[in-house]
Amino acid sequence: MPLWLPELLDDPSLGLEVVAGHAGVDHRGPIRWAHISDTPDPTPWLEGGEVLLTTGIGVRDDPELQQRLVAALSRREVVAVGFGIGVVLDQVPPAMVAACDELDLPLFTVPYEVPFIAVTRRVSHHTFAEHDATLRSAVALHRQVLAAVVGEEGVPGVLATVGPAMPGAALVAFDYGGRELGRHDPAGVVADLGVAKLWVTTVADGSRATAELDGHLVTSRPVRLGDEVEAVVVAVSDRPLVEHEELLFEQGLAGVSLELARGRSVREANRTRVDELLEEVAAGRATTASTTRALDRLGVQLRGGYRVLAVSRPTAVSPAHLCAVVEDVLLVSARPLVGRLDGVVHAIVPDDAGVADAIATAAATRGWTGIRIGRSRVKHDVDALAAGLRESRVALQLEAPAAVRDVDQLGLPGLLAGMRDELGTTDFVATVLGPVLEQDGPDGSPLIDTLRAYLAHGCRPGPAAEELCVHRHTLAYRLDRIRDLTGRDPRAGEHLLEFGLALELHDRSTGRA
Repeated sequence: MPLWLPELLDDPSLGLEVVAGHAGVDHRGPIRWAHISDTPDPTPWLEGGEVLLTTGIGVRDDPELQQRLVAALSRREVVAVGFGIGVVLDQVPPAMVAACDELDLPLFTVPYEVPFIAVTRRVSHHTFAEHDATLRSAVALHRQVLAAVVGEEGVPGVLATVGPAMPGAALVAFDYGGRELGRHDPAGVVADLGVAKLWVTTVADGSRATAELDGHLVTSRPVRLGDEVEAVVVAVSDRPLVEHEELLFEQGLAGVSLELARGRSVREANRTRVDELLEEVAAGRATTASTTRALDRLGVQLRGGYRVLAVSRPTAVSPAHLCAVVEDVLLVSARPLVGRLDGVVHAIVPDDAGVADAIATAAATRGWTGIRIGRSRVKHDVDALAAGLRESRVALQLEAPAAVRDVDQLGLPGLLAGMRDELGTTDFVATVLGPVLEQDGPDGSPLIDTLRAYLAHGCRPGPAAEELCVHRHTLAYRLDRIRDLTGRDPRAGEHLLEFGLALELHDRSTGRA
């Protein structure tokens, strides 16, 4: 425990007597050191928390200097002033007594027979003993915190280990989205303040900060894993944390950091398994049985409706960090199933429209801009997972002001996104466009490009010919050639839908869609 002024004054071997500033005796902070100086202004060599011992020789004949000295010491947050009687002056100057009374700065006398070194020795012995005890308790607490992490007690277990060593403070940990991760609050201080109010008060940008809230001091410290802020630990107290409490608080931060790092390792292993599943499904190598087994190993069963989300990664945000945010949102309602496929983060989520919006909100809370989320249609069995992946990727490309984009907003491309080759799409393309594709192959003729431009311009020959940089007669000749090769006339309404579908499916298969 630190040395407080009443304890120093009560030492009978020193014979100290308070003569001014009585109101501040019980309200000044702990004594960190004792400093001896007779200069008119010793504050440049003080840090605050000292007891200043002086004979008054530097200010003995000037009441104004005496008042200035007291004011400067008070501003510097000196705990008290000790005045040596009989060395230079037989009593404390009245101007100093009055100034100390006005500022509630305790002023005590040191008898002539008591050397200043006796006071400094008393302070230093206590300070060194306190530092030794603090280090010993910090080492012991460190072992206890490690035991809590190894024992998988989570963030609440870490705070419950550190909290009793800081009886004057309540501890709370938040993730960076403001979700409470754990709390040690035996006196109910946090409950009285309100968790949401506490979060808003303490954290803005993940920096170290101290703020005042309803008469309490709130000290917040970020927990970083690498360059990323993963959490914030907050201490709520009635006074500033003293040195040994700061050290214990840092032990708590280290424990929370270790616990989050352990959790991140577990999550990364789970994501790797999801990555492998998504790759197998997207490549068409997964069967119903193999997909079901992989989901069972992940502890997930796709019962009822589900959707697939594709989440774009904002600039300067790592894939692991984005995955963690998505997982944190999903943890509220389901076991997270989050992985990466071709550089895009995917999540398989319950059929809940609010999940995607919650992810977008969590990203905005972290200050991320430009996040986009593609959302598939509702699926009902494991065989539809591949279609869900395709639909979410297609929806991700939709140009829309909202962060969440549904595949149904894409019209024909959205309809085709979920189609599988087993439904005969390859045969359909070959039937409608096969002869044209064969003609374009060896001859290098631009029939497919001509058809694409003609349909894109609403079957208007003029704009299509202008895009292709050809004469309208040339365009007409090419359309006639397509009619002769396929038996379907691009100018006839009954064939336009077939040409449009076949061309879209062909472009999708070649990566041009």
